[in-house]
Amino acid sequence: MHAGTRGDGRLEFRLPDPDRRYTRVRLDAGLGTAGARPELAWADGVWSVEVALPPLHRVEYGFEVTTTVVDPASPTQVDTGFGHRSVLELPGYESPAWTAREVPPGTTTALAALVPGVTAALWSPEGVDETTPAPLLVVHDGPDYASRGELSRYLSVLAADGAAPPTRALLLTADPREELYAASEDYAAALVTDLVPSVTRRWPTSATIAVGASLGALAALHAQWRHPGAFDALLLQSGSFFSPETDGQESAFARWGEVTAFVAELHTDDRAVAALPPVATTCGSHEENVVNNRRLADRLRAAGVLLSHTELPDLHNFTCWRDGLDPALRDLLATVTVA
Repeated sequence: MHAGTRGDGRLEFRLPDPDRRYTRVRLDAGLGTAGARPELAWADGVWSVEVALPPLHRVEYGFEVTTTVVDPASPTQVDTGFGHRSVLELPGYESPAWTAREVPPGTTTALAALVPGVTAALWSPEGVDETTPAPLLVVHDGPDYASRGELSRYLSVLAADGAAPPTRALLLTADPREELYAASEDYAAALVTDLVPSVTRRWPTSATIAVGASLGALAALHAQWRHPGAFDALLLQSGSFFSPETDGQESAFARWGEVTAFVAELHTDDRAVAALPPVATTCGSHEENVVNNRRLADRLRAAGVLLSHTELPDLHNFTCWRDGLDPALRDLLATVTVA
């Protein structure tokens, strides 16, 4: 725990929580006011809040923390990346049939550091060696996509059924994610000019598709926008395509200015948007990003580059993105690998 004054005369309280064990933190302190106790926000492994310097000589304080427990009576749980959650599957929901298929695990090869702040691994399906040309997915938040989003299983099922050629996946992890994926010019350049070429030189590649969810989707589209021709297609799931008109609640985000400036370009540069490759978008129909995703889909549809836009009755999570892979990704692979 830590508390202290800042140079601007405000008081800051901090509570380290690198594993995000807590789901909510509130300051328990007498500050000489009748206002509600301040809520702390989590970023970069720390909960923190700033308050006006109180008219006091000392402050007695503590942190009221809330943790999440799963329902012991629930037979179904999901690992969200922010802890496990119990799952209540409502009438009408069924997991995609392909998630029950038994498939070979494929192989994952860790790659040497190629770009500062980015770790990478290459997943290859069973029976595809280094000499075999194949499509390549460039996947932001790749390890989460492979595990929580079951992407590697889906690719194996497509190949086994002959619905798509055997496809490799470059699994990327960025740190700090909220900086590198948020319309970063340096990241886009490094991804397109250094990272992807270093992989395609070693593994023969017939086509590339950039894949991402949330900020990862934004980063994929931003890289293509800044470097036309970088990818042959894009799968964008629940992208963080923030604008002041649709996402005022996100205005405190550190890179709000960079993200909204880029999104404004998407909606004003007709020539550049028409030059985009085929794009498939998916989104939860009840999540905050659905409005900006619909807006982008309309824009891409009018430009003739939207292959499909799919909404699922879910929220902003990997189960939603997993459930949206089919047929969106299958159709993109068919588009870029057609003879």
